[in-house]
Amino acid sequence: MRGSACEFVSPPLVKRLGVGLCFALPVFIAACNSGGIIPSTPTGSGTFTLQLQPPSPVLTVAQRTELGYKDGPPDGTLGVLLNNGTYSFYGSALSSTNCSGTPGVQGTYRLGGNLAAITAPYGCTALIQPGGDPNGYTFDINYAGGGPVLAVTSSTGQAGVLHVYHGEFHGGVCAAGPCTYASLGMALSKDGGATFQKLGEIVQPYATRSTQINAGTYTQVGGGTLVLADANGNHIGNVNAADPSTVYLYVFYYDADPSAASPCNVGQCLAVARAQLSAVLTAAFAGNTAAFPTLFTKYYNNGWTQTGTSGDPSAATNSGHYTPVIAATGAFPSVVYDSATQQYLIAYAAANHTSITMQHGSNLLSWSGPISTGVITDGTNSLLYPTLVGEGSDPTTSSGEPWLFYLDATTWPDWPAATIMNRRVQVSLQ
Repeated sequence: MRGSACEFVSPPLVKRLGVGLCFALPVFIAACNSGGIIPSTPTGSGTFTLQLQPPSPVLTVAQRTELGYKDGPPDGTLGVLLNNGTYSFYGSALSSTNCSGTPGVQGTYRLGGNLAAITAPYGCTALIQPGGDPNGYTFDINYAGGGPVLAVTSSTGQAGVLHVYHGEFHGGVCAAGPCTYASLGMALSKDGGATFQKLGEIVQPYATRSTQINAGTYTQVGGGTLVLADANGNHIGNVNAADPSTVYLYVFYYDADPSAASPCNVGQCLAVARAQLSAVLTAAFAGNTAAFPTLFTKYYNNGWTQTGTSGDPSAATNSGHYTPVIAATGAFPSVVYDSATQQYLIAYAAANHTSITMQHGSNLLSWSGPISTGVITDGTNSLLYPTLVGEGSDPTTSSGEPWLFYLDATTWPDWPAATIMNRRVQVSLQ
């Protein structure tokens, strides 16, 4: 992700706008035509309303530097855990020479604090690093780091934390340097999120690595937000009491598939893959890493018939096709369930990282369209990596006032000009 400013487009569509910044005119126009701002169309009974509170800085350039970071955190979606009143934040970052644990290393880092400020460095130690996939895959050989985490319990009562991380392979020549081909991997912690062990690749873009790199194209997937729901994408009130065969782990990302309808045939649109939670936990706690490239399937034509990965360690063959859950170009989707409205809320970067857009839905596969009051811009600044966080005891669930974290940068990619911001989002359904 670091240095990959054009994440949606192929090289013929890229127009340079100064150092390190690029803009995709045809894709931007297509995205506006298909995903422009419209009044919210309720997917449940009543009218859904959204009100944004003013933003506040959470982690400034000076604070990140003091904690030992050069790029990030988070260089992607944040992960949040709450244990006994203490928050842990997980994000991808490149540490600096004054990092106390793993200086000069790119990876997943853990920090501490609260929802208003990130302050504790937890030793500045990379919990996930590039390379070393347990199945011999090369998807994360040049970059590995993520954020999304989910506390889970095995069938035998063993506690764990699942973590999705963003892996990259770099090669070829693109506008801002080597081309990037990204996929998602999964890891498991058995010590409350203090350390993680890689489990393997779970989601790969449809297009092959060689096709994209030879075409001089950046191919991204986002951060991989984790959400638990039933087979139809509906919220489950009590996962522990539910029949394990009915509980699925959904992963939101974005894909590249030339066979998709416009604008998703030339840009990358929002997508979702899933696996049965019981299968994921059984394989994870047993250390069956070979299972992970086969566990997740992509949403496609109202079904789940397409494979999440190609099963090829070098991504030399196509993975499964996908059907976008939101047919507009976007990046780094983040989802939270709101118990007050009984609606899901999704936020994602849009308009080539110049705005953040939000939609709501009664299930994970049906969304309202952009909410006019849920669009965030900041002049000409770049806005990236939105993360929705519940305000109560469960960061994956809100009760009417979730937090939205995001990166606000005067230029991009330029970490010394970037601040991590957050703001409250008040939602209601009347």
